[in-house]
Amino acid sequence: MNRNMDYILDSLIVRGFDRKPSECNDFTVLLRQKDFKELIALEIYESYFWDERHEFDIQILREIVEIIAKFFDDPDTIMQIKNGLLLTLPSAMIISLVVHIRSKIKILFKKNKRVENENSSWHRIEKNIKNIDKTFSNHDYILTNEIEHIFNTNREEIQPLLKLCGCKCYFNKKQSIWIKSGLPDVRTKEILKKNNFKFKK
Repeated sequence: MNRNMDYILDSLIVRGFDRKPSECNDFTVLLRQKDFKELIALEIYESYFWDERHEFDIQILREIVEIIAKFFDDPDTIMQIKNGLLLTLPSAMIISLVVHIRSKIKILFKKNKRVENENSSWHRIEKNIKNIDKTFSNHDYILTNEIEHIFNTNREEIQPLLKLCGCKCYFNKKQSIWIKSGLPDVRTKEILKKNNFKFKK
C-alpha cells in the first residue's frame, strides 16, 4: 500500500473529522483559498474545453480566477459584502477579461487563416456570464434544478461560473439554491425560508 495514502488515512483516524455537513458554500470566501481557486479553474476548463485542449487555456483561466479572487479579497469589497451592500456581481470584470482574450485569439486565428467558431469555448463563457448577470439583475436567487431551463444549457457549464461570481450555494437534502453575493442577511433568510432551506450566517 502507498505510504502517503496510509499517512493521510492514519492522520484522519487520529484527528477525526467534522460529522456535521456544511449547509452553505460561500464562494466569496472559498475563492480566496488556493485549493478552491485551482478547483474552480479546472472545473471551468473541464466544462468548456473538452473538445480542444490547450495549455494556455488553463493558464488563462487560472489568471481570471486569481483576478476575481483578488477582487473578493479587497477590504472594501469584504466590507460591502458584510454590510449587504455589494449589489453587483464581478461579471463585468469577467466579461471584460473574456472579450480581451477573444480579441487576442482572433489575431492568432487570423494568422492561421481560421475563423472563431460562434460556439467556441470562450464565446460560450462570455455568453453564459452575460446571462448570469442578466438573470441576477432581475432575481436574487436561482434553484439548481431550474438552471438548465433558465440558461438553456447544462448545469455543468453554469455552476462553475456561479462560483466564480462569488455566489452562495445552500443545499438541503437533494436540492440546492444559488444566491447572489452581497445580499443582506434579512433578504437571504427570506429566500431560504420561502424555498424550505436552513439559514446559515
